[in-house]
Amino acid sequence: MATGRYEEPNMNDTIGRTPGLTPAAGVKASTLSLLVQIAALVLGFTAAAWGGFSVYGAAFPGPCGENVLASGLIVTESWLLDLPVGLLVLLVGLFVRKGSPRLRRICVITSLVTLCLPALSSYLLQLHHCP
Repeated sequence: MATGRYEEPNMNDTIGRTPGLTPAAGVKASTLSLLVQIAALVLGFTAAAWGGFSVYGAAFPGPCGENVLASGLIVTESWLLDLPVGLLVLLVGLFVRKGSPRLRRICVITSLVTLCLPALSSYLLQLHHCP
């Protein structure tokens, strides 16, 4: 009804809204991206566990003359496992953009830890090496 006076529009009224002014729903994560991130994290946590085992084996190698090659073999296996898996998890964390941002951050952190463990175990093996 026109009363002849000016009325301000009601902000709660949905009739006057234009579709361009409504906030966009958040970007939905892709299911395939989430599966790739989860698979990379499972591999990364497994490699980090093996790297932790190699750090422990290099830090406490046992008495000299007993299992001389065992700790060196564990460190070598750590390099062979942790380096490729750490790089793979890092690539997934950096380049899978449609996944979860939280999982991306966890992937990057896991890859950095995984990549540092073989270097730490090599250092500890040289530090405790028998003459």
